[in-house]
Parts: sequence; structure tokens; C-alpha cells
Amino acid sequence: MTRFVPILLLLAACDSPSMSLGQAEPTRLQRGGYDITVWRADDRVEAIRHGMARRDDMPQLRGVLMQAMRDATGCALRENSVEGDIGVLRARLDCDT
Repeated sequence: MTRFVPILLLLAACDSPSMSLGQAEPTRLQRGGYDITVWRADDRVEAIRHGMARRDDMPQLRGVLMQAMRDATGCALRENSVEGDIGVLRARLDCDT
């Protein structure tokens, strides 16, 4: 059992998008003092926040991730398409605006 712990730790450190984003290329940026990786495939986007979240930052982290998605793609986010938490957030893009 203990030999699986290092494998689990390596998997927990992975920075990769959901399977639905396939071979998406990452955009790495920093917003609100956090390192964020944004993955985009067609009209789908996913943002992954790295590192521990400070308790005081938690209320605004969703907005920080949403802004990172807009900054990385140059597109607006479709209304009511944002889902996830303050670690991983997914949305659909509206690039016509």
C-alpha cells in the first residue's frame, strides 16, 4: 500500500485538462497572486488554479479564474455555462462579442 503513495502524489500534482479538452494547449498566467493554467478547445475552456488558496481570497477566487479564462482566450464566457469550484473551473466561450 505504501508504494502507491508516491504515485498518488505525482498524480495529484498533474496539470492537465479534462478529457473533453483533448489536445488543448495551455496558457499559463498569474492573476490575483495565483498561478493559473487555462486550457482551450473550440468553445470550451478550463482554468486550473495552482497552490493553496488563502482563506481571505476564497470568496473572490471564482471571479479571478473567470477573468483568467477571458484574458487567456480573448472571449467572453457564455452566460450560465460556468461550473466547478475555486480549484478547477469550466465554461463555454462566446467569441462573437
